[in-house]
Amino acid sequence: MDTKVEFFFYLAAVIVFVLAAMGNGFSVGKRGMVLVPLGLALWLFPTLWNVGEAAF
Repeated sequence: MDTKVEFFFYLAAVIVFVLAAMGNGFSVGKRGMVLVPLGLALWLFPTLWNVGEAAF
């Protein structure tokens, strides 16, 4: 994955985590059920993509 695209994934993940923290997203509720997993997915997707490229 291009480093510029990877940067934007990480930036989006940080923004989502900040929104989750500001909106009480780490508790059980609507926003917590959406924002935290979304942030984790955005954070891990570049790693998953790079491992997939290396494996295949």
